Amino acid sequence: MPVIFSFMRLDQAIAARFPGISRRKARELLSQHRVLVNERPVSVASREVAPNDRIVMVDAEAELPIIQATDAWIAVDKPAGLAVQPDRERARRSVEELLRVQLKRQNTPHKLYVVHRLDTGTSGVVLFARTQSAAASLSRLFAEGEMRKTYIALVEGAIDESITIDTPIRDRTAVTHVRPIRRSEHGTLVEIEIETGRTHQIRIHLSSIGHPVAGDRRYRSTINMPRLMLHAWRLEHPTVGPLESAVPPEFV
Repeated sequence: MPVIFSFMRLDQAIAARFPGISRRKARELLSQHRVLVNERPVSVASREVAPNDRIVMVDAEAELPIIQATDAWIAVDKPAGLAVQPDRERARRSVEELLRVQLKRQNTPHKLYVVHRLDTGTSGVVLFARTQSAAASLSRLFAEGEMRKTYIALVEGAIDESITIDTPIRDRTAVTHVRPIRRSEHGTLVEIEIETGRTHQIRIHLSSIGHPVAGDRRYRSTINMPRLMLHAWRLEHPTVGPLESAVPPEFV
């Protein structure tokens, strides 16, 4: 027996799924480019959507700081607590979604391609490609370790000299360089450069030597902090130049 999908106008679907929003209000939000359907900004009220299409409202004040933009790529300053891409449950908005809406509001092309990621709790520089060719080129730079990546972190305990950690992660090579900047009441502020980009690499490596990132309960931090104290400070390559995000005040 064939499956029958019950399609509905987008303004009707918004009113049905969000009891506090009328169809009139839905059309207003659509005209302000504050509605995402399956991660894409949509402004046409009559567009038909299926029951399994994801619909998300974007806050009017949501605005991501843009570090630098070209026709090929755009770098933004990601706040801590936002995922780069929608999570599996798609329950929370992501940097990618917010940026698409922001660009559409500005009447600029809003195609985006994710070429690298930061953990949700990590703040700092995130680079998106804006064309398929730029996505291929930038993805290669990250994959082959040609993009220089520098982080700032507050770690537990005292680190008095530079350390290189080259312990494999999930049977794959992983290299992390750690340089102390100064001591603080909670531990040591350090500068970190990674040659590889394994998932949670910095957090795993620092925890493995007894200096977990402050606030990182997943990897054995015992210090109660308002956030994960890890910040993606700089990306650098001749094709994009140095892209920097100011170190948040809670680090200094």
